[in-house]
Amino acid sequence: MQLPQSHHQTLDTYQVWDVISYAWTEIGLDDDEFKTIAQKAGFKPEHLPQIDRIFFKDICASFAVDSFLIFPLMLWMLMPDWGYSEEYLRKRMQDWYARPYWKHFLNPTRVLGYPIAIWFAWGYRSKLRKAIGENT
Repeated sequence: MQLPQSHHQTLDTYQVWDVISYAWTEIGLDDDEFKTIAQKAGFKPEHLPQIDRIFFKDICASFAVDSFLIFPLMLWMLMPDWGYSEEYLRKRMQDWYARPYWKHFLNPTRVLGYPIAIWFAWGYRSKLRKAIGENT
């Protein structure tokens, strides 16, 4: 299955998933790392609407079940220490994009976890947006 690409050919969807997925890890990212990541990925201000769509529609929705379960499982069981492997994250993306979007929300845990996922990752979205603005 082909993963969706941005309307701007230079935006790699995986790079967006990778940086935001750190919100669900033990270590996370330092503030300084966002600027480095944004530069390496070639993110530009014109990519911000696409990054936001990926953030809200795909990443937070994909991690909604994890987010819902993090608190009952006391944060440590689901969260990897150092980030997700590229293989795992690409497989997760492939599985996410392989199903019709609406079918994901037949799971009530995803519906309940979606606002938690947004809350969990909001700081990462904000820091990435700021870093992209500083790269111009």
